[in-house]
Amino acid sequence: MTKARTVRLSKNLEEAVELFMKKNNINFNTLVNLAVKEYIGKPHTIVLQPLNHDQREEAESEANKRPKKFKRALSKVNNKYGKALKKLT
Repeated sequence: MTKARTVRLSKNLEEAVELFMKKNNINFNTLVNLAVKEYIGKPHTIVLQPLNHDQREEAESEANKRPKKFKRALSKVNNKYGKALKKLT
């Protein structure tokens, strides 16, 4: 099966690819084939791990801080744009 032969890379990625090809003396077709083979061969799922005691305490502490931070940010937005928001609704 034939696929399109044009590959458009972002400018930053293109520079990195050029540098990699020079350092490793590899041509672009081989690099693309290796990259696609590697990408397809690896699973793309997230494996969740249980938290240990310290991590659980830290996560709970952060979760407890979130509502306060959200209320504070919402209050600032409301104070700054409250009248405009009321006109829109």
